[in-house]
Amino acid sequence: MHEIQKEILKKLSNTKKARYSELKRKGLEGNVFSYHLKSLIKENYISQKDTGYVLSPKGKHLADRVSSINFNERMQPKIVTMVVLKNNDKYLLYKRKKQPFFDYVGFPYGKIHLDERINDAASRELTEKSGLKAQLKYRGHVHLTVHDETELISSMICYVFTGDKVTGELLKEFPSGECYWGKLDDVVKNRLQPGAMKIQKLLEKNPKEIFFEEYFLNTSEEV
Repeated sequence: MHEIQKEILKKLSNTKKARYSELKRKGLEGNVFSYHLKSLIKENYISQKDTGYVLSPKGKHLADRVSSINFNERMQPKIVTMVVLKNNDKYLLYKRKKQPFFDYVGFPYGKIHLDERINDAASRELTEKSGLKAQLKYRGHVHLTVHDETELISSMICYVFTGDKVTGELLKEFPSGECYWGKLDDVVKNRLQPGAMKIQKLLEKNPKEIFFEEYFLNTSEEV
């Protein structure tokens, strides 16, 4: 996005409405400013209201994601639902075929879509990745930050669900990985996704209470 457009959006993010003269920078040619103003209207970031301009819902959504100082988008943790299903002494495990945890094994999880309820997201992710359905129960959430040596590779907030009354037939394969029933202890140490064992222990330690934990982990350390 052009710096002039960022400047316009930044001004509008700090007010309810602004006039043309309030948005235009001193010394900037009128035709140049008008071009960028019209571009923002065309892209539906702003709209004209009475004698001024306001942020559209799309513009407000952008303003919610950017820095108030430079109006660049902030890097933030992704928000996911994670489903932990247990059948006797085995868990529903997911071997990922996608970076940053290619070939790592953990519990199935996936991003929550915009405007999607968290419980619906958990059910959707479970069925998409495994073909299974279950009666899910929210148990808590975990903030996982993972480094590969000194470089950050993943930061996510996980809404953790468990479930019972499992139905359906296990999918043989999903584009980004494969689900199967197995034991965490059977997964080779350096192939277990960071945080999986800690989440399993959290669930055992808190059978009835809602939990919240933060873990800063490294792919080269204990998981």
